[in-house]
Amino acid sequence: MNTSPFPFHLPDTAPELARRFAVIMAGLAALVARRFLRMPHLVGLTTLLWSRLNRAVRRFHRALTSPARVHAPRKQAEQVRPRQARPSQVQLPLGRGWIVRELGWEAAGYMAQLDALLREVANRTALADAPAAARVLRPICRMLGVAVMPEIASTPAIAVAVVQHPAVQAGVSLDKSDFIAGVPERIFSGN
Repeated sequence: MNTSPFPFHLPDTAPELARRFAVIMAGLAALVARRFLRMPHLVGLTTLLWSRLNRAVRRFHRALTSPARVHAPRKQAEQVRPRQARPSQVQLPLGRGWIVRELGWEAAGYMAQLDALLREVANRTALADAPAAARVLRPICRMLGVAVMPEIASTPAIAVAVVQHPAVQAGVSLDKSDFIAGVPERIFSGN
């Protein structure tokens, strides 16, 4: 349950990036509430989208202000219970830029505002330092059709190359003295 007196409320001490994001999302949510009620095929999505946008604002603020938490690895369940069928739930469309397609130029204005906010250099560095904030932004950018920048895109796993000493690759056995004194001379002498 939302205990905030009004939606999209952030404390006065919130970072500028979080406050500007909240203003954009509040405007988008107001547009959604006003226009979705006139569209019969979208009426059921109004409260779902409103709550997702409100939750995204709170999560974005928390990701920017709280340090990253380290989670313990999950334990695997010993017993697997068969899943029961869930009643069908209303889900948001998954297409890229679907809000702009449905709402037209008004939603495109919020898309442009979010795009301009994310392209500022200071905000890009803040997002690079807070990967959790970038994870919050990805679905919002997808539904608005904002091009995802490298700071927001999911980061691939880093590959670590294992380099062996040239003598080990050639099959020559080495002792401790080779690693302490002899290695630099061999590297620079060409042997």
